Amino acid sequence: MAISEKITIEIASVVVSDEYRVELRQEKKLTAYSSQQARDLALELIEAAERADAAIAEDMEVRSIRQLREQLMTPRGEVVL
Repeated sequence: MAISEKITIEIASVVVSDEYRVELRQEKKLTAYSSQQARDLALELIEAAERADAAIAEDMEVRSIRQLREQLMTPRGEVVL
């Protein structure tokens, strides 16, 4: 009788920071990826970059709306006096 278990280990993660930057965090400074892992990581980086671009565009749209109204407003739409 044999007991086996498949364990998933996160070796890299990709996130978009509050400053709209794409951050890649890796377990080690030098990591060797299989070709499929490299493709998966590349796709994650591309998707994160697209999310960052969308967040920047949304932020710029909100800022331009505020400028058109010629009033300083909080992100919730409250007028700053």
